[in-house]
Amino acid sequence: MDYIFIGCIIIAIFSFLVTLFRKIIPIPEEMMMKSSESSIKKGETIGTIIGIVVGVFMSYYLIINNYFGLFGDF
Repeated sequence: MDYIFIGCIIIAIFSFLVTLFRKIIPIPEEMMMKSSESSIKKGETIGTIIGIVVGVFMSYYLIINNYFGLFGDF
């Protein structure tokens, strides 16, 4: 179970780095692929679903294993 949590953290870190690098280093337009509006919407929907699932799992894991000491001596 710990390996799944570590994998989720690594995915979150890489996602953050990709977002950060896209803001710092702009990609030239000739290197970008042409995509339709429907493909962009589909990608946003899939990304949102993956983000919610990973976030819920990480929250559940942290609460169940009492990493923050929220539940005292349970």
